[in-house]
Order: sequence, then C-alpha cells, then structure tokens
Amino acid sequence: MKYFFPLLLVFLLSACYSIPKIEGFDKVAWGSELSCNANRLSDAQLLVSQQDKLLGEGQAEIKLLLGAPDEHELYNRNQKFFYYNLTPTSGCENGTFRRLSVKFDALDRVKEVMIIE
Repeated sequence: MKYFFPLLLVFLLSACYSIPKIEGFDKVAWGSELSCNANRLSDAQLLVSQQDKLLGEGQAEIKLLLGAPDEHELYNRNQKFFYYNLTPTSGCENGTFRRLSVKFDALDRVKEVMIIE
C-alpha cells in the first residue's frame, strides 16, 4: 500500500504529455538512422508546413514526437534551441548539410520551427 500512491502519482503525471498530431509525418522513418539515400528532409518540411500544430508545445512533447535532439543550445533570456540533423554530417557527395531547428521561449513553449543550412 505504501508503494501505491507514489506509483499512482508517477502514472498521473506521465499521462499529461501527448504527442502532437502531424498529418503525413512518419515517426518510424524519422527515428531511423540517417544515410546518404534516406534523410529526414521530407518529414521536416511537413513539420514546418504544419508548425501551427507545434507552436505552444513543450520540450517533453517535442521529444516524444522527434526523440532526443542531435544538438541543443541555450541562448540568451533562457531561449533554447533543439537541432535535428536532416542529412548525414559527412560521407555523402552532395555536401548540403541541413537541420531542423526548434526554438523554445523562456516558458518552454515552441515559438518557431524552421529548416536551416
């Protein structure tokens, strides 16, 4: 009985986060390893085109949708950026390195989603 209430509390708190619904987004393909032939660019373009569904979401929801970022940066005034690689960093001949940038404000809400080179 003494373990029941802490477990109940953990269960209730973990149920608060939900994954944003992005039409056409393939979470399985996004989570697969990057290669020269397969990249995340088409899924990233979907995220940018439907960014209104992501605006206001927190870091936990973005991590549930996209996984852990490849890189993150703490900026001034407690703004934070998550970066997700869209193409492999090296080994491919096309040479264009792109990544998805997700900007959070000081209140941990998504403010901007964009593709950068």
